[in-house]
Amino acid sequence: MLLAAVLLAAGLGMAFGVEEQPSGEALREATTPAPQERFHFDVWEFRVDGNTLLDTMDVERAVYSHLGPQKTIEDIEAARAALESLYRTRGYGTVLVNIPEQDVSNAVVRLEVIEGKIDRLRITGNKYFSQGKIREKVPALAPGEIPHLPTAQKQLAKLNQASPDRAVTPIFRAGREPGSVEAELKVKDELPLHGSIELNNRYTQNTTKPRLSGSLRYDNLWQRQHSLSLSYLSSPENREEVKVLSGTYLFPLGDSGKQVVLYGVKSASDVASLGTLGVIGKGNIFGVRGIVPLRGSEGMFHSLSAGLDYKDLEDIVRLDGAGDLATPIDYLKLSAEYRATFLGSSGTTRASAGVHFAPRGVINSEEEFESKRFKAEPNFIYLTGSLEREQRLPKQFSLMGRMEWQVADGPLVSSEQFCAGGVETVRGYVECEELGDHGLAATVELRSPALASYIGEPLNRLMLLAFLDRGYVHVEDPLPGEDREADLMGTGLGMRITAWSGLKGELDWAYPLLDASATAAGDPRWHFRLGYEF
Repeated sequence: MLLAAVLLAAGLGMAFGVEEQPSGEALREATTPAPQERFHFDVWEFRVDGNTLLDTMDVERAVYSHLGPQKTIEDIEAARAALESLYRTRGYGTVLVNIPEQDVSNAVVRLEVIEGKIDRLRITGNKYFSQGKIREKVPALAPGEIPHLPTAQKQLAKLNQASPDRAVTPIFRAGREPGSVEAELKVKDELPLHGSIELNNRYTQNTTKPRLSGSLRYDNLWQRQHSLSLSYLSSPENREEVKVLSGTYLFPLGDSGKQVVLYGVKSASDVASLGTLGVIGKGNIFGVRGIVPLRGSEGMFHSLSAGLDYKDLEDIVRLDGAGDLATPIDYLKLSAEYRATFLGSSGTTRASAGVHFAPRGVINSEEEFESKRFKAEPNFIYLTGSLEREQRLPKQFSLMGRMEWQVADGPLVSSEQFCAGGVETVRGYVECEELGDHGLAATVELRSPALASYIGEPLNRLMLLAFLDRGYVHVEDPLPGEDREADLMGTGLGMRITAWSGLKGELDWAYPLLDASATAAGDPRWHFRLGYEF
């Protein structure tokens, strides 16, 4: 983001010696035509007073070309301007170089450097963000400092990037003391409270279709940029089917860009997903993630995250007339993931790679894993990855391609398997219609130019798209009657819309091309999402 730094020149002009007003006789003599003469003098040394910022050799190089015999006032002014330009080039925009009144008969010219220090720092306009916290994030503008403008700009850019609810613009003006500078940070902020509500039809097999979710988030707890969010998901037609409550707490570690995320999920369901068998699922998930941004380059950003999850899941299978079969399991899983983004003139590329594994003998029980899934091991490991490219095309069209994959070392419990089917993987099928230990999902999407400008208010965004999705899963050691693999493919058309800045909608018409466990080929399906965010 570009920062506008307004330098007000009042009081920051250069100080020159003031000449006395000429007498009447002198004035008459001056107005009497006479041959033009220029005052010449030798300059063999420049003495620069007041410099504490630049190396002596740099100062000497800046004025060296202006030394010599038969110099004029214009040559001295050129030396002054060259030295002041050097300060500007090095980022010290508040430094002035003056030519004091002096006698140059000894071939020595003095230049006076006034290093404009910050007299005071004022912060105005803030309502929801602490002045003290803003002040401490811009040490380059602290009182008594000589402001290095590139450093101050970087600090201000980082300050603005820390929160979308706050924008800070610097203004500089003359200070109360001669040669000093007053800095003002004008703040425009909003209440860092955000929320959303969404209705969609991302349902799983044998459940009612609508899903209703809501979330609330506050992004500046304790005036330390800590964020707390709460979310709730339910099935409004039958509230006992799906009830999921989740919470997330995120906090930064100083100014390093590192973050820690704590989260928890509590879920409950009463879903008939196995034909004549009824499955009741309850569970708790708790986790922590550390996110470390890595040093990138122009157009390249990447990060590393690592953490652990504790999952306590309780599934009860109700057999018709034969009682209940409980298959509870709790285990600990460790994860590490690398993510990278590459920005180019023709498009954007994103990639990720992760490893997920569980240590044996901590809390993971062989008996629980065996009863949960045939041949499942408590010390499992699997790898995941993704690759996405959005390519700009002529006429403002774009082409997006995405691929996700998972490879496991053996049979996994269902909560760790690869999911295929639904809006995020293969449209035309219900959510997570097929599960596998290994899996691959790929999407190709042709996107139209932005069309909202042709319609106008209240539309902010309108885009049409055509897509082709493909998914594949493979099951290790399937049970009798269980398919070893499943193949899904769907194609269709879609629309993305944003209106009134916060209303967002997605609509896809998807045509499944292959049979799956709950979907017949040729039986089209609509996927929709309608939500409002503030």
